Amino acid sequence: MSITAYEYLSILQATQSTSECTKEDGGFDYSKLLETVRSVIAEKHSTELSSALGSADAAKTLKTLILKYCVEALAGKEFDQAGLVEKIYQDMAGLGVLTDYLYDPNVEEININGYNVIEIDYPDHIKYLYDKEAFPTPTAALDIVKRMVRMGGMILDAQTPRVDSYTGDGTRISAMIPPVVPQERGVIASIRKQIKSSITREQLLASGSASADMLDFLALCLCNGISLGLAGSTGSGKTTDEAYLLNEYIRRNDDYNNRVFIIEDSRELNLTEYDEENDRPARVLYTVTKDPPNPITMLDLIVSSLRFHPSLIVPAEVRDAAAYQAAVAGQTGHTILTAFHADGAHDAYRRLVSMCHLAQTGLSDELLLEMCVSAWPIMVFKKQLKDNSRKYMEIFEATGAEAGRLKGRMLYRFVVSKTERDGRGRVVKVHGSHKKMGSISPELFRRLRDNGAPEAELHRLFPNANDKEAQNPS
Repeated sequence: MSITAYEYLSILQATQSTSECTKEDGGFDYSKLLETVRSVIAEKHSTELSSALGSADAAKTLKTLILKYCVEALAGKEFDQAGLVEKIYQDMAGLGVLTDYLYDPNVEEININGYNVIEIDYPDHIKYLYDKEAFPTPTAALDIVKRMVRMGGMILDAQTPRVDSYTGDGTRISAMIPPVVPQERGVIASIRKQIKSSITREQLLASGSASADMLDFLALCLCNGISLGLAGSTGSGKTTDEAYLLNEYIRRNDDYNNRVFIIEDSRELNLTEYDEENDRPARVLYTVTKDPPNPITMLDLIVSSLRFHPSLIVPAEVRDAAAYQAAVAGQTGHTILTAFHADGAHDAYRRLVSMCHLAQTGLSDELLLEMCVSAWPIMVFKKQLKDNSRKYMEIFEATGAEAGRLKGRMLYRFVVSKTERDGRGRVVKVHGSHKKMGSISPELFRRLRDNGAPEAELHRLFPNANDKEAQNPS
């Protein structure tokens, strides 16, 4: 994607550094060299600079120019030509120190805590880039983050110092700059990458995220008309689980109508394109919301989805009044799979009610709770534990609401048996196991059976389940 005129102006302004320059081992000042080369190229070769990201030939020409001016500026000094040219190119027209990490498939998230502190989050550890390893100046950090934000069509400046945007590959970036952030810190940003690979059942079992019975039960529900809610905090793996469950739905659901309608803020769900089990293309409709001007919200797209005769509607993550429209769709015979932030299965329903209130329907908490229970009978709570493992902590069946209080039964729970710590007291391993806590209700048994779930599979998962009054209500 080409650099915009706005970014070009940012490059011209980059000489206004607010931090001390950093000396390189080669005996020269890299920050000063960067600004010198940047200024002369911006003045004499603006065309090459503005098209560098959109053309391989332009990028090659720009690197040749960078080398020319480096040789002139460092006359008589020995330096790693290829390494220095690439570093300056990335700081001028690329994404600087972030480049390698953005393309590393093992990196999940990048957090910029100011220009000189960057956190690189891997599944099992965090790498810190500090001082010389991070950005050389606050202005350099601003340039890179502004460039990323512009990839999603957004502008980050003093008039709009707080922005949520997405790059072309679905990576989400949330950023803040001065005056919201102190000038000397430059920028703070959270960059959440899209996970390209699809997680498999074998991987979930091997990692201890869930038991085989839990995964079978959730797939059985989704394939037989029972809506699911996925609750958890940021980084708990909700989007990954949605992708897994949807791929299972495509593979297992052999109904003539298994059309899936996806609604996202950016394309993140990575689903199979061909249903090998039934020898047909996967019937998936992808849609994304649109920011102002002329916004198209998740609520708008949920309403539109009903006109496409979907079997399964997936508002990938609800944060606002779209929860109410999803609940309405769930009460009218549509299966809903959605994720949202909450801290437990019970808390998830309170969170849904809060979001439904944003629709300003005037309905009471009691009525909204009843709607949410009806729309999402099964709630899954997932959590990232202190040892960085991700576990399905709870699977809960909501059976109703009475006097504003949630009624239901806990079906599965991860029970912690021991927390292992190292010599410094840090958690290195959380030990535990997934346990079945109770049986599904007679109502859910009947719904699953009537919708086509094999009765033998229901009895395998829940030997005591039947269509009479079940035991172990919670």
